[in-house]
Amino acid sequence: MNPTVIELPAHELKTALTGLGKVINRHSSLPVLSHVRVTRDPENKVSLEATDLDSTAIYQAEQASPGLPASFLVPFGPLNQLVKGCKAPVQLIAEDQQVRLRTYIGTSPMEQSFAALPVDEFPSTPQATSKPLVLDATFRDSFREALDCCSDEGSRHVIQHVCLDTRDAEGHYVAATDGRHLYAANSFHFDLKEPVLIPNRDFLRWNKLMESGVGELTLKPKTAKEGSWVQLKSGAWTFITKAGDDAFPNWKQVLPTADSHLTRVQLNADAVGTLLAGVPKLPSEDDYNRGVRLDITPTQFTVQARRKDAAEWTRLAVDGAQVIGKSIGITLNRDYLLKALRYGLTTLALTDDLSPIVFSEGGRRMVVMPLRSGDAPQAQPAATPQPAPPTAESSAPNPTITNPPVAAPTPLAQPQETTMPKETQTSPTEPQPTTETSPVKAVIEHVEHIKETLKSVLKEFAEVMDGLKVIEKEKRATDKEIESVREKLREIQSVRI
Repeated sequence: MNPTVIELPAHELKTALTGLGKVINRHSSLPVLSHVRVTRDPENKVSLEATDLDSTAIYQAEQASPGLPASFLVPFGPLNQLVKGCKAPVQLIAEDQQVRLRTYIGTSPMEQSFAALPVDEFPSTPQATSKPLVLDATFRDSFREALDCCSDEGSRHVIQHVCLDTRDAEGHYVAATDGRHLYAANSFHFDLKEPVLIPNRDFLRWNKLMESGVGELTLKPKTAKEGSWVQLKSGAWTFITKAGDDAFPNWKQVLPTADSHLTRVQLNADAVGTLLAGVPKLPSEDDYNRGVRLDITPTQFTVQARRKDAAEWTRLAVDGAQVIGKSIGITLNRDYLLKALRYGLTTLALTDDLSPIVFSEGGRRMVVMPLRSGDAPQAQPAATPQPAPPTAESSAPNPTITNPPVAAPTPLAQPQETTMPKETQTSPTEPQPTTETSPVKAVIEHVEHIKETLKSVLKEFAEVMDGLKVIEKEKRATDKEIESVREKLREIQSVRI
């Protein structure tokens, strides 16, 4: 029987294996899942396929390889290692119970042989049956941004998906959340009967997928035996994955109403550049919340933060912010602030320091829950000079971060009492004790308690070790004295009278 030979250029194999590597499970207990299925159809088109049972990636090679139709398995690891640094074409050879990989280093051939696994052990590929939905670059960009806002925690499976939400007849959305911030983009119309949940997968984040900005989405409906599948096809790539079957949360109920926004901020390019460069340099009270406080007045936009137990706040004065509305201060996670700015969401809408802050631009928006801050910083006096704006000679904004002394500051105007939740209202002279502790704070306090306990235990262990060292030292001294006495006795015994 003649061997099956499929030859592919090294550069094309590198691209294919990079994408397949985002799906394949190299440490699976099932050996077949660490293999790539290579197929040549009757039209001499070659495809490479990898799966982890939940997702499947298929690469359609650009270059045909003449020969009879064939299908066989190739181990991913050795093939990937062979292709690295290789420039010559690679031959995949299947013969009897063996598969061989052959290439050339200069003019010298190099070949590896492996025992072939039966190709029928490879899982079957789900076939989508619905009408393809055409996708464009706008969807691609919004979808990637939504993927970046999904949850990566296993406690709530449903929010590990991006939802193509069709529940609103007036407009469809791409939405995602991790419970602390929410992303939504509208102006879509999906020809779908019900919402589709696409799981957060590494392959979908890959910049080679929908690189041209054009793609097709196809569904395989849920059946009595198995759940639904979603297929995304773009260029040479086809990606098939299990769709979520749970109901996505009603995310619109957390959106503030349009008339509740009492303060709006529009950031220009200089302000965005200052924030992107300066906010990462601000100190942080903790590594989890990474909070910064936005102090906003009609004439000033300041970002403030401080280290734990620090007396003074580090302030970043931002030029280029147009404020409409009353003064307000709010604390939020700096990572969400920076993410919104990187997405180009430069319009901020705020109600009060306990309501979500909304970043928006066009049909896209990100809703971020605020943090409950402790002692809020006080605003600088009105007479404090502002930093000079960036000059035209500078290629990027130069953020000014200062630690000014706190001298007779004027506190920020607080939101009106009617806009605050009833249970959070306090007297200006007699603060009410807080009876509730957030779960995150409780966990942090518990971890700190464990750390202190461990420090105490380690200290006791150190004292025990010191005691053992003293005992060992005394034992060595005693042994030395005993040996000296024995030596004297041996000398006495050797004396003859």
